[in-house]
Amino acid sequence: MSYSQLETRSFGNDDWCLGFQPILSKGILTSLSNGFVHLLDWQTAKSIMNISAHNKPIKDMKLINGDSNGGSIFATASETCVKIFDIRSNQCIASLHNDKSAPFLSLDSHHDMLACGTELSGIDAEIHIYDIKRWDTPLRSLVDSHHDDVTTIKFHPSDRNVLMSGSTDGYVNIYDLTQQEEDDALHQVINFASIHSCGWLAPNRIFTLSHMETFGVHELNDKSDEPKEPQPADFGDVRQKWGCDYVVDVYPGFIATGRTEEGKGELKLLPFSNEMVDKESLIIPRAHGDEVVRDVFIPYQQSNLLYSCGEDGCVRIWKSNCGALKVPQELWDYSKPMNVFENSVVEVEMGDVSSHNTDAIASNDRPGDHTIEESKAKIERKGKKDKGKRKDKKHRYKPY
Repeated sequence: MSYSQLETRSFGNDDWCLGFQPILSKGILTSLSNGFVHLLDWQTAKSIMNISAHNKPIKDMKLINGDSNGGSIFATASETCVKIFDIRSNQCIASLHNDKSAPFLSLDSHHDMLACGTELSGIDAEIHIYDIKRWDTPLRSLVDSHHDDVTTIKFHPSDRNVLMSGSTDGYVNIYDLTQQEEDDALHQVINFASIHSCGWLAPNRIFTLSHMETFGVHELNDKSDEPKEPQPADFGDVRQKWGCDYVVDVYPGFIATGRTEEGKGELKLLPFSNEMVDKESLIIPRAHGDEVVRDVFIPYQQSNLLYSCGEDGCVRIWKSNCGALKVPQELWDYSKPMNVFENSVVEVEMGDVSSHNTDAIASNDRPGDHTIEESKAKIERKGKKDKGKRKDKKHRYKPY
């Protein structure tokens, strides 16, 4: 399958395009490293609206309640605060701060809540959870569970009482929000590596993606007296296996990867289903030149189109020449509420999840055994929190 480029919207080489949030009835929100958010037309990528959100790079952006169908309110995170905007009025309706004045790095919103993760300040990084009907004070805060930057937060899409967070401290934490004390709320800790992204593949399945491009799939622990945590599917370093330099992220139905080798930059989509990664990939050569691709979006109702953005300062619209990809909108039906701890989790044997046309190879190495490499990666990232020209194009950094 091949793609043809339909449209390009360039913001200039100095203004990286960092992420998307789709509002299906209006357009696609795009965050930039200059602190602006643009609402782009679905067909032409022309800017319908622009909002000067921050004076620094936007480190995360999320629609409130993840409402891409009818939503109009979104949140942006930056060094000084989280701001809440309503695109109907093009106004900031709230500004959120924390007592430590720590930069905000990560956001997620579901179940009428907004969760905000911070950079390390003092000995801990913090998570603050807000009721979207009351922005003046957090609904609750988790202040002792991470000891480095909180890079990812994910509410469980179907269970309002379950929250996940990932950090550069190497841990993914699962919280039971029905528990009032933080120590009791910390239900499960996954020791992996410095976390670039993590999320829910199924109601009780979790993926972890590190800054060293290692990937794993884990089981959510139950609440039995003697919980058993099956051995995770540890894919190890996926760069050689998947033919890439970095992984952009995991999306419903596919994993996006990229290469930044000079003259050979590309965007690759690997079909991903039932925790299997299919090697029959879709490749867009020179999608963003030799620059890093930051985000990808395929609209489920028009999945012959693909939107990409990157560090070349461009948003590009692509059209499939061979029909639609048929990607799902969600990994499962999120509209059906559930209690993931209500019943015991069925044990899944994770020892052998490979096939002749897939890549899911379990490693004998413990997922947490990345201490030296992780430490080097953290030192490198600490010096690159703000946007700047990359000196080593083989590595991706985020402007956290």
